[in-house]
Amino acid sequence: MILCRPLLFLATLAALCRAQEGPPAYDVQLHWEPGQFYLQESDTDTTTFLTALGKKHDQRLRMRQTTSIVVTPAADGSREVRVSIDALRGELIQDGLLNPFDSARIEEALPVLQKSIGRAAGKSFTLVYDAGGRFQSIRDIQSLLKPGTQEPGLNEIADARQIVTLYRRSLELGLPKIPVRPGDKWISDEMLIFAEAGPVQVHLQAKFDGLEEREGRQQAKVSYEGTMETLKETGTKRSITLGPGSKVTGSLLFDLERRTISFSTLSAALNLAVEGKKLPVRQQVTTRLVAMKQMR
Repeated sequence: MILCRPLLFLATLAALCRAQEGPPAYDVQLHWEPGQFYLQESDTDTTTFLTALGKKHDQRLRMRQTTSIVVTPAADGSREVRVSIDALRGELIQDGLLNPFDSARIEEALPVLQKSIGRAAGKSFTLVYDAGGRFQSIRDIQSLLKPGTQEPGLNEIADARQIVTLYRRSLELGLPKIPVRPGDKWISDEMLIFAEAGPVQVHLQAKFDGLEEREGRQQAKVSYEGTMETLKETGTKRSITLGPGSKVTGSLLFDLERRTISFSTLSAALNLAVEGKKLPVRQQVTTRLVAMKQMR
């Protein structure tokens, strides 16, 4: 019996340690599964309060973007994530008039929409991740450059890479960098580069709200809220900046089995400063994972 007592003590200690550990921690980080096809839909509703600048009407843009993502494995274990913007459609309410648009018939849209929407539809690029899922590089940005450009300048290439980087970072917004348990909270400080507003500091307070079921799969629900503001740059003057008081809130459902975001919402109340004048902008973005399937 004396020999058994140490074993009994160790077993009891192990049981106590397990009891104190609490619920398990979950890995809530994006994982691009090799050989998979993802299809996403994003609905964006943006109101720009032009009346604040003395205009007669505000402007509202409602748009649905369809994005397909193909993940191809490489011999060294890395993976190439090919992102393609397949379609853009919606409507622009400008000067009190409703102007519909569809990237499949972009020639029928307003000239301003042909320039903006038309340039985005059909574009693609590749994100490269190593075998451990860590981001490595950006490739295949030719379609983001101006058509007919034989030798694009360094600034144009840098702008294209900036767009891709902003897309990649936005996918990860609010996600924890380490495994978390229900009830855990964390702070996220990110610096995002926007084409016109420049470097923007994004400060978020996030929380793992708990687990819930969606379409038969267990999901981790994460919510966050925070602020956004253009950082001051010595010697740089921008015509558009993101002013103090700009706020963002959002929530997402992370599919723990497929290790990807199945649904997310984001609301932003932005205080733009345009040539020294305040321009409020309100935006709502909802993104859904429409399909995920193994490629043949």
